[in-house]
Amino acid sequence: MAKTFPAKYGEMVISKHNTAFGICPHHLLPVIYRVSVAYIPTERVLGLSKMSRLVRLLARGPRLQEDLTHELAEILFNKLESQGSAVYVEGLHMCMAARGVGAHEARLVTSAVRGVFLEIATREEFLKLVVTPHTTVL
Repeated sequence: MAKTFPAKYGEMVISKHNTAFGICPHHLLPVIYRVSVAYIPTERVLGLSKMSRLVRLLARGPRLQEDLTHELAEILFNKLESQGSAVYVEGLHMCMAARGVGAHEARLVTSAVRGVFLEIATREEFLKLVVTPHTTVL
């Protein structure tokens, strides 16, 4: 795992609205993601830039948005040994926007939660902090 630092902080840490680019594995067309990730640390926190770097690294190449969402949640929960993790992803898929469907404004939304984020109050706090009205990828 990336560089971590000792910390006594035990509240939610969020990296919000990270933009990343990927490829639809079915149509080999671009996908633009807007990704918010969070975790609640135990004894260590992740280096400041590492969450957005992780998002960009995993989003590269052909990958289903659902798999990207799941993998990010798993890494932040298991590898970081956090109390919990949460991921919210909006994807603008060119296979929908540019092809026959013509869904120019449609976004695919996926989310994943682990650990303490399974509790409704924690999940709602995360979503309230990252989902803003009229959020768009572009």
